[in-house]
Amino acid sequence: MRFNKQELTTLATQPSQKFDKEGVLFLRERQEGFFRRSERKDSKRGKRSKSLRELSCYSGTSKVSLERWCRLRGNLLFYFKSREQWSEPLGVIILEQCSIKVDSPTTEGPYGFHLVFEGGLSQHLAAYSEGERDAWLQSIQLASYDCMRSQLLALQQRMELRRGQDPDLDVHMWRIRRGHTVDPSELPLCEISLACDNLLCDGHGRPPNPVLVVHVYIPMDGVWIKYAKTEVVERSSNPGFLNTVSFRASDGLSSETRVRLTAYDVREHVSQTATPIGSSIVTLGAVQETDRLRIPLRSPSGTTVGFLSLTVWNLELEDKGGSTESTPCRSAPENDIGAVFSHRRSQSLPPRLGIKLKLPHQGHLHQLFANPHVQTYRFHSGLGGDISVHEVMAESRLCFQFPQQLLALWIQEEKELLQEVAGMGELREPWHSRQVELLDRHLQLLHLYSQAQEHLQAHRGSFFKPSSRKHDRTLEFAPVNLHLQRMWVQNDTLRKSGFYDIITVGAFTAHSHKSKNGGLIKLLQQLKESPGKDNSSLQGPTKISMAHGAIQAIKQLRREVVDGMRALMKLAKEKQTAGMLPICEDMISKTRILLSLWDPGLVEEALSFVEEHKVAQPVPEETLDGAEEGLGSLELWQQQTLSPYRRITQQLNFDLKSPDVDDLVSPDSPRCTRNFWNLPTNGTVSRLKGTDSNVDVQKSLSQSESSQRDDQFVIFPDADGEYKDEEIDSTNEFNSKPASHKTGKNTDEIEVDEQTPITNGLETDPGRKFLDTQAMCSSPSANYYKPTDEPEPWDLTQLNIEASVMCLVSKVKFLCGRCGSPAVRLRSQRGMGRSRSFRSGLVCHQVPTEETNSPDGVVTVQPTSSVSSKNSSQVEDMKSIVTDAEKEGLVKTNEDTIGLSATMSSDDVLNKTVDTVQKAVNGAVVRNGATVRNKFTEGLDFASIVDWTCELRPSMRKLRQAMDGLLKTARLTHSVFRVQEDSRAAQKACNVRYRRDVCFSQALTSLVTGLMAKLWCQKPDPTFLMVLTTLGPLVSFEGLLSYYGDEIDMWGDMAVAVEDLVTVTFILSRCAANASSSNSSDANTINNNRCGSGVQSQQQPMPRVVGSRTALTVYLPVPDNVHSLLPLTSPSTPAVSFNVTPVFFNVGINEMATLAESLGNTRPQDKSNLDNYERLNEYYHRFRKLHLPVEPPGQRGPSCAPLQPSLADLMENLRVVVHTKQSKNVDVLHVSSRICRRMKGLRFTSCKSAKDRTGMSVTLEQCQILMSEYDLAEHEFQRALDCMRSEGSRRENTCKNTGVRKYAFNSLQLLTLPRLYRPPAGTYGSAQT
Repeated sequence: MRFNKQELTTLATQPSQKFDKEGVLFLRERQEGFFRRSERKDSKRGKRSKSLRELSCYSGTSKVSLERWCRLRGNLLFYFKSREQWSEPLGVIILEQCSIKVDSPTTEGPYGFHLVFEGGLSQHLAAYSEGERDAWLQSIQLASYDCMRSQLLALQQRMELRRGQDPDLDVHMWRIRRGHTVDPSELPLCEISLACDNLLCDGHGRPPNPVLVVHVYIPMDGVWIKYAKTEVVERSSNPGFLNTVSFRASDGLSSETRVRLTAYDVREHVSQTATPIGSSIVTLGAVQETDRLRIPLRSPSGTTVGFLSLTVWNLELEDKGGSTESTPCRSAPENDIGAVFSHRRSQSLPPRLGIKLKLPHQGHLHQLFANPHVQTYRFHSGLGGDISVHEVMAESRLCFQFPQQLLALWIQEEKELLQEVAGMGELREPWHSRQVELLDRHLQLLHLYSQAQEHLQAHRGSFFKPSSRKHDRTLEFAPVNLHLQRMWVQNDTLRKSGFYDIITVGAFTAHSHKSKNGGLIKLLQQLKESPGKDNSSLQGPTKISMAHGAIQAIKQLRREVVDGMRALMKLAKEKQTAGMLPICEDMISKTRILLSLWDPGLVEEALSFVEEHKVAQPVPEETLDGAEEGLGSLELWQQQTLSPYRRITQQLNFDLKSPDVDDLVSPDSPRCTRNFWNLPTNGTVSRLKGTDSNVDVQKSLSQSESSQRDDQFVIFPDADGEYKDEEIDSTNEFNSKPASHKTGKNTDEIEVDEQTPITNGLETDPGRKFLDTQAMCSSPSANYYKPTDEPEPWDLTQLNIEASVMCLVSKVKFLCGRCGSPAVRLRSQRGMGRSRSFRSGLVCHQVPTEETNSPDGVVTVQPTSSVSSKNSSQVEDMKSIVTDAEKEGLVKTNEDTIGLSATMSSDDVLNKTVDTVQKAVNGAVVRNGATVRNKFTEGLDFASIVDWTCELRPSMRKLRQAMDGLLKTARLTHSVFRVQEDSRAAQKACNVRYRRDVCFSQALTSLVTGLMAKLWCQKPDPTFLMVLTTLGPLVSFEGLLSYYGDEIDMWGDMAVAVEDLVTVTFILSRCAANASSSNSSDANTINNNRCGSGVQSQQQPMPRVVGSRTALTVYLPVPDNVHSLLPLTSPSTPAVSFNVTPVFFNVGINEMATLAESLGNTRPQDKSNLDNYERLNEYYHRFRKLHLPVEPPGQRGPSCAPLQPSLADLMENLRVVVHTKQSKNVDVLHVSSRICRRMKGLRFTSCKSAKDRTGMSVTLEQCQILMSEYDLAEHEFQRALDCMRSEGSRRENTCKNTGVRKYAFNSLQLLTLPRLYRPPAGTYGSAQT
């Protein structure tokens, strides 16, 4: 502690009447030296002598109690050299942050006590008597500042309650008690602007520092509540206040409400110590009746101490019809209620004609944002008019909801990767340990993602994550302090108004991952450079990335092919040939791309690896019996001999289901398909677990199949117009996914009776189940090999796809009249046709259950362990031909009639099958007593084809099964390469990916919040929508992080997270204005789990995410008024999609930035700013080609318009400042923000916690907008800036985060901030998170 010795000595020797207590006390002190004093115990009396002292010859230190004269004044306890009053002062004890501990009672003195301080130090004191000690204790307890402060507050509260005023009750607490939040769109009763004049000066002639406080009287409670407060005007007897006050009926106010306006003189800014000047009471009705009111301010004694002027506006809502923000409505002149709507200093100006101030229309702000804080201002323009400003800060409802969808996708992706590895089957060492390690890694990630999702769902309370919880691991996927900062401005002189939104959010970083490693930028660079030591290891990650990319491409192409099949079936249902052939050509090109995605060498390498290292799991013969004791012994045997791989896979309760159960509901084998044969399989896994569920599934299967007719299977819906394909594509794909994965059954693709209710998102058409794109692509049985499966050779997969496409296209061409019967082609190329038919049957999915012997079972081509793979393939190929023949109506048979057996040789199988087919070819087959036309010998008869869909359906089924086989092989190849990867590098990559996911979740949530605010919370902007649909919007991220210490990691994380936003595709989907629940059933489920999910939450428009980690698609619902302005869609482009162009400029401004610049460490930051300038410049050249009116709209005249640099000039200015070497080059941020707004971009501002530095930046940007676009007077700029920082919403943001309405800057930090980024006096202090 710093102190002045002379001042303390003077204070300690003042007269006694100025001290609270004085007297003699014993102070225990430390004695050092060779000779020291000690307390001598009188042996005769048995007590310590108080007067006699002796010198003892001891070394070391000890403590001794000495008599001192002590004096107490305030919280300072002075002690002197001796017990005499006139002795010299020796020291002082500060009585703060200490507690009193009394010694145990004794019969004789002295009577002591300890002063125990918070740091652990203590001081022992003692008095002669118990009464004297108690008197000292009472005085010391009342001496601390905290005690005096509490006494002051208690007295103040008693005074306020005596006057009928609750000091702790302001309007915010009043609204919380009533459960009411402010609606920014609510039309206030009136809005007033305040000014004072002729305020009295103090005795020295100095003018006051006035501030006005507004109280309203609540009759039901009989108290005055603090309703509003203005900013402090420095040293002025005639202040005009910039803050305005809006009186709202929702707060219980009416025309009878009494309003008290009190003027205070602020003597000290930090503690807000103020003395009242005078007050005045008016009724709200009297204020509403006039446009100007001047009333006297009276002191408590009743004398007039000045005057108060009120300027009143009665606002009206914006015209929702023909008016826009850039062209305000004009009312009739006779409705003008006053000549001037401005401050006192504008009274000499001529009146304006019929201009009414409008309340901005906030759109659906209450549906997407919560807990808004509204502040209004009136600033003076250079022309003497007024600038009306509405400032809104609100919490995003998406903050904890949207990351849950991302986590659901990542959980599903981890499940898929887990099933890939499990689908390989158990490998031999040394690969077995790597396989188990890979499984463990995915299980750990699944646990982390699931825990994070559960914590987000369980979160209650506010809709934002405060900065005090930024290190909370449970909420790390949610952005920190995410708020919408909105400013609406109207300058009636310039006839201009507009919205200006900024999303304020903490840096996108993993705060809980404490490591000074440079963030994601450095981590990703290390991952790329680490294989450089050994060139052989370089191929591993390359192969893995190639395989992963190929899988994603296959899934996307397969989805597009299935969409084409859906379109074909719709046309076939209506028998419309127009448009069929282009669809077929597109399908042919896509299947060619499918076959060219893979390098056959990689596939063969992976298949040979599996064949070489896969462990065969023989099962003892006695365990294959169906008896219960056999099953029990099998389980016991399994428990005793389980390897780590099998132990892990059998503990998984999701999606890794047994082949038997899974195939019962496989999307590739619909239940209506007849069962012609059933080969015996070793259903080991199915017998081990899920036995009861098997019975239930089979019972329900047989019940549903028994009610079906032979021709009841319908792939596509009837063209009744009830459901549209576009709506299914945009809504059902996502909605059907969670249901199928929770149950493990793809209910979307199972044929059921028409009377059976089916739930698929929001539609219940049973015909749309078979080729549901999302359900098919997310089906576990369709995407993976089982551990018991034999991988299909690559050439067979290619032939299957080619043959299926050829068959489908030939049938379509026949229906279109472009060629003869496809049967003719098959006869002319009999060898090739047979071969391709064989191949196409290989990829059927298996249903190896003993219960499928019924005629309505499922096709099975599962090979047995007793037959070689070659013979098995031939058996399956032969059966596939008979299957095709039966589907064409030729045969009605089963395995017994054909006579096929698993033990037959390949020649016997071939002969049997050819004989069966020949019988069908040589003559017509009688079915149900009627002769059926032989399609193999006579070709297709166009006249006899009643339902075109029946002709196309088998070929489509084959094509889809072939594509499923391709994806299975791709996944198997991917898993092989991943097992071969170096485990240490894989673990490191896994950690980096998790950190990247955390940062990306925060970034995407913030971006979606900004887009939804632009689309939903203001009137549609045609220019913005034009840019959105042609180029995609520009997204400008402004960072204020210092390139030093921990913030280097934050900068690196945020740079990568912003860059990752480029890969996200956004699609606009139509949504009703009330955001009905048809938008997303999953969104409503999430909403109902949130706090306060009332009617508003249920109507909230919820964006939704589909896709994979590398190719995300976000569906953004838009209201009807926005959808009507979008360009018309075509069948080729059913929805409007776009990608954003993000740029990230970062400049540090605090003391850490000063240190980093002095050390020369900011080169990576400068290079990043240069790279982002290049990206911005490229976007500008594309934007310029749109020829949009980028200049500000026309105003009253060229002479009245403020000088605005062109967009080209701004780009040149940015190029100059980016290349300029300057300390804290904040001009980069200022110019880039102006460029972003001119190109209709979205603005984001971040620092570590989006609280202090962000508050300075946002308020500065708002005032720069007012000056550059709305003619704010230059001499008013600093006042407006200080007003927004002291009384605006950003100071409220600090209170929401830390509980203290102060920016967390100290005086040293303040000196290092650029001048325009410094807060006004009294608004900063020690308020650290």
